[in-house]
Amino acid sequence: MARLISMPGGLAPRAMAPLSGPRAVGASSNTSTGNFSQTVASPFGAWRWQFTFPVSKDAKFRRYRGWVTALHAGANATRVPFGDPDMMTLLEAGLSASPSQERFGMPWGNGEPWSNGQNWELTAPNVKLAAPAEFDDSIIRLQDMAWGHRLGMGDYLGFFPLHFGLYTVTEERGDGEYRIWPPLRKALTVDDFATLYPVMAMRLESEDAASATRGVGYADEATVTLVEVFDYDVRDYFAD
Repeated sequence: MARLISMPGGLAPRAMAPLSGPRAVGASSNTSTGNFSQTVASPFGAWRWQFTFPVSKDAKFRRYRGWVTALHAGANATRVPFGDPDMMTLLEAGLSASPSQERFGMPWGNGEPWSNGQNWELTAPNVKLAAPAEFDDSIIRLQDMAWGHRLGMGDYLGFFPLHFGLYTVTEERGDGEYRIWPPLRKALTVDDFATLYPVMAMRLESEDAASATRGVGYADEATVTLVEVFDYDVRDYFAD
């Protein structure tokens, strides 16, 4: 069975671009060079993203090439955390913190940092669901806490626990009700939480979807094209 791996610590793209979004009409079937077929129809198409990783060398390049190799041309999948650079501020998200706390984080309750000397990184609060939602639903409702009633068109969000998916708000309907794309990859209950830090499971689009060119002095910028692995497929085929 295929594996689901994590991106190495410190490996972060310099730029990212969505290459496909909702499909307007019809359906299409795409076959990769590895003979993997996926059929999608409007409006349930899979995300497809291109990531650009910066010039690197030494340990950073070793981690990058190891990650690309571990993906095995799309046979394995990887967790991709989406830290939105345009996310609302922590204050807008309902967390009051000083500039110093935002920059350096917070220690444990006893005033001590982690064993490596680092503090907890401050993040936006999580928000509970106000109503359950079925698989493939495109309407969600959030409780009136923190940022639950403050989202607008274009905001990214995800859900947890055990939920792989990146969702975009396409309509604010009032009272914490939102229309999202894509439709839910997994059903939600009132015990689930919404987060501003979504995680997708993705795989290489094809055998040539990643480059790892190493020059004499350093490794050039590298591009990687990844496609979404649906939540239910992660559990069926990428559980090792």
